[in-house]
Amino acid sequence: MLIAIINKILLVAFITAIVNLFWHLFYAIQAWTKNPEQNTKYILSSRSLLLLGLSIAYVLTSIITGINL
Repeated sequence: MLIAIINKILLVAFITAIVNLFWHLFYAIQAWTKNPEQNTKYILSSRSLLLLGLSIAYVLTSIITGINL
């Protein structure tokens, strides 16, 4: 019972990490492909950069080792 709950929490964390990665990837591509005359930059706050790094680390670790207990 406890293992099932922990697995569901890990699955939700994994899905959240993937959504976070796609979110940042979308905005980075959008800022990269905009018209240069608009002069918009993709700026990350320190908290956002930390969450992005944790998301990348979690997704890569999950790909390498798998999600299991």
